[in-house]
Amino acid sequence: MTTVGITAEYNPLHNGHVYHAAQARKLSGADCVIAVMSGNFTQRGEPAVCDKWERAKAAVVSAEVDLVAELPFAFACSRASVFAAGAVDSLIGLGADCISFGCEAEDPSQLQKLAEMLVSDAAEIEESRSGYMKKGISSAKAYEMAVTEAAGEQAAMLLLAPNNILAIEYLKRILYWCGKGRTVMSLPVRRFGSGYKEAAGENAGFAGAGALRKMIEAGEDVSGYIPCAQQFEDTVQLQSRYLQQLKGIALRSDADQLSRIYGVGEGMENAIIRELRKAESLGQLISALTSKRYTQATVRRALTHLLVGTSWDEVDRLTAEGPSAVRLLAARDAGRRLMRERNDETLRIVTNRNKEDEQLSLASRELLDLDERAADLYNLLRARDIRTSSDRVMRPYIG
Repeated sequence: MTTVGITAEYNPLHNGHVYHAAQARKLSGADCVIAVMSGNFTQRGEPAVCDKWERAKAAVVSAEVDLVAELPFAFACSRASVFAAGAVDSLIGLGADCISFGCEAEDPSQLQKLAEMLVSDAAEIEESRSGYMKKGISSAKAYEMAVTEAAGEQAAMLLLAPNNILAIEYLKRILYWCGKGRTVMSLPVRRFGSGYKEAAGENAGFAGAGALRKMIEAGEDVSGYIPCAQQFEDTVQLQSRYLQQLKGIALRSDADQLSRIYGVGEGMENAIIRELRKAESLGQLISALTSKRYTQATVRRALTHLLVGTSWDEVDRLTAEGPSAVRLLAARDAGRRLMRERNDETLRIVTNRNKEDEQLSLASRELLDLDERAADLYNLLRARDIRTSSDRVMRPYIG
């Protein structure tokens, strides 16, 4: 069985995702399409507009993905390099021969060349990036400047598109595994729907996930851009509860305690305590904390880790190696066949934690414990019962 893997968030699942899954299957000639998907909190640190079970089911039913597994929270809510490493390692562990991802480059071969250069010149680029950061420049901007210095402005321009940033990180991790003797192909697919409400010409019916989330928050009709009905959360209520939870945490924490939270950089702990007391909305809080040093995405991730209570030590320890276990969210026949036939036990696919706990390593249990904690807190934001909505109770969708 040949298998193509996709890294995804499906937040929400839209027509562009259906196109990507179909292209990945067609261009790779694979028998099975699998996806590793962020859980209830995304790489940008935002609560998802639908829960992970809903999004995984939609991917199997409407995009004909054969298996969807959860990318553990420790990897999913992290900077691009950690997110990509966790996703690629999970897909390889699940049995992917080829890994496909969306990109915004007109010539995807440019991404491959840049990825190879970033690997070969990694030490020099890191030294340059560190120098820029010492001047108070954000990590992301400093990296962009270091790449411009090493590869030229045209190559660095590729890093301005979010999907290209992740695509390059996927390619770097695939190069790592190829260097270890694993044969893994890459399959970039140029994406549709990068703009807001693209509904004309060849892009009719396609809109990017970011645009769709804005439409959902504004109460607009998105049915023309998604392949199936999905149960969206009330994002206004979600953000309001999120802010109140953060205020409660800040009231019982001091700066030293906040500085231990993953993603809270030097000086941010004092700003969080100060700004949380007067913030009237989550957007206002994020804007107040965003600076030359800390981007909005960095701030969002730090706030989500504050909500979940994850420390620098905890995340660094759990992400030091690739995921040792992933939770199955949804599958259909070809995905179930893959699970039966695979013989790689370095990555466990967990379908029922209650029954399988004793078979899991300590590292796997800790990774899944963190996923469950994040899921419980997300369900509190949704005002859902955390017992009946718990990861210990929910079961994968089998199509």
